[in-house]
Amino acid sequence: MKSFLGRVSRRRPASRRSLPSLISVGLVVLPVLAGCASRDANGKFFDYASPPAQAAEARSSKSKETTEAPKPRSAAALLGTYRTGAGYEVQPDVASDGRYNIYAFATKAGSYTVTGDGLARKHLQELLALDALEKRSPAGEFIQGVGGAVASPVVAVYHTVTDPIGATKAGYSNITRKVHSVRRGVSGAGEFITTLGHPEKKRPDREDDSLLQSFVGIAKTKRRLAAQLKVDPYTHYLPLAGELDKVASYSAVGGFGIDKAIGFVPGVGGAIMSGLGTLDSVTERTLDMDPGESAAVNRNRLTALHVPEATIKRFLLNDKLTPTEKTQAVGYLVGLSGTPGLADLAGFIADGDTRIGAFAALQTLAYLAFRPSDLNRIDGMQIVGGVPMLEVAGGRVALFTADELAWTAPNAGLLSEVEAMLAGSGGKGGRKEIRISGEASVLAVRQLQSHGWIVKTNAFATVL
Repeated sequence: MKSFLGRVSRRRPASRRSLPSLISVGLVVLPVLAGCASRDANGKFFDYASPPAQAAEARSSKSKETTEAPKPRSAAALLGTYRTGAGYEVQPDVASDGRYNIYAFATKAGSYTVTGDGLARKHLQELLALDALEKRSPAGEFIQGVGGAVASPVVAVYHTVTDPIGATKAGYSNITRKVHSVRRGVSGAGEFITTLGHPEKKRPDREDDSLLQSFVGIAKTKRRLAAQLKVDPYTHYLPLAGELDKVASYSAVGGFGIDKAIGFVPGVGGAIMSGLGTLDSVTERTLDMDPGESAAVNRNRLTALHVPEATIKRFLLNDKLTPTEKTQAVGYLVGLSGTPGLADLAGFIADGDTRIGAFAALQTLAYLAFRPSDLNRIDGMQIVGGVPMLEVAGGRVALFTADELAWTAPNAGLLSEVEAMLAGSGGKGGRKEIRISGEASVLAVRQLQSHGWIVKTNAFATVL
C-alpha cells in the first residue's frame, strides 16, 4: 500500500496524464485492495483465541449434592428450518457445557463449533450473508460495465496526495472525516518513532483500517454492505470478513452501488439484539464510524462515566468483542449512568476472556439497559464470582447467563462460591433472586430453591 502512494506522489500532475492510464491504475488497485481481505494461513475460522468450550471449574467445591450431566438437545427444535442451508449443516444433536449449547457446524470451508444460542443465531446470519456474496462477487462481474467510473476514486486519492489544499477545498464536506483518519494514521506513525517502535496499544490489530482503504472509502462501504446483509461489518468469521472486504473493495473503487452485489438476504430470528432500541443517538452515530473513531469516542464516554483508565484499556484491547459490540456496550453503560457499581460492570465486560463470555456480558448489559420495571432503582452492584449481583429494595438479584442451566458439579460449585462470597461481604440481607437468561433443568431449579433462591428463567427473553 505504501509503495503505491509513494509512486503516485512523485508523478506529474493529473492534467498531463490521460484518463485511460488512470483507469489502468484503478484496475491495478482493485486486486490490491481486495487482497487486504482477512485471511488466516493456519486454517482458523475465527480471528480470536479462546480456551475450548467447557464449563469453568470451581476453585473449590465440597458439595455432595446430587448433580446431573447436561443433556444434548435437538438442533431442529432449537433452529427450526435454519438447521441446514446453502453450504452448511448443523449436526442433529447439540451438546451442552452445562450452561451454553454447543453447535457443530459443517460448512464448505470446514467443520467447527459455535458456543451459545445467541452466537449461533448470529453465525447463521453470517452464513446466509456469505452465500449471498459468494454467488455475486466474482471480480469480472463487478468490473464489467463500470467503465471510466473506476478511475473516479483513484483520481480523488491522486489529487488529495498531490494537491491536498485544492482537493480539500473542492470537496471539504466529503473529505473532512477522511483527513481526520489520515491524521490519526500519521499521529500513530509519529508515536511509533518517538517510542522507539513500541507505542502503547489502543485497540486490537483487527480494528485497524489501512490508510488507503479508509481514503478510498472501502471501510464505509463495508459497513453499508454489512448493514444490508444484517451482519456485523467487523465479523470474527474469517471467510465472511474476507468476502466483505473483497466486495466492498470493488464497490468502492468501482463506483457502483452495493445493491448490485447482493440480493435479498432474510434475517435469522433473534440474530440482532432488540436491546439496540435502547441506545442513544450518540451511540447510533458512533456505530457508523471507523474503528479508530469509535474507539476514541468510546474512550471519552467511558472516562466521563468515571470508569478507571486501566479498565478502559482492557476494554478497548479486548479482541473477543467487535468494534460494533464495544460501541453497543458503551451505549448500554451510558444508559446506566449514575448506577452505583457501574465501574465494576464495565470491568465485567472488559475481562471477558472467551467469545461466549464476552458476548454473554454484552447480553447482560443489554438486559440492564432495558431496565425492567422492578430494576428501575439499583442501590448497588458488584461482580461476585463472575456473576453480576444487584442490590435492590428488599434484597439481591443475581444475573446468570445460560441457554439451559444444568446442575453440574462445576455449576453447583460456582453457586456455592457466590453464596460464600455473599455471606462474607456484609451487604444487604433479605431475599435472594437469580434471573437466568434462558432455561434451567428441573434439578437446577429445585437445588437453587433449596438454597433459598427465588428462580426466574427466560429472564432476558423480552430483550434479546
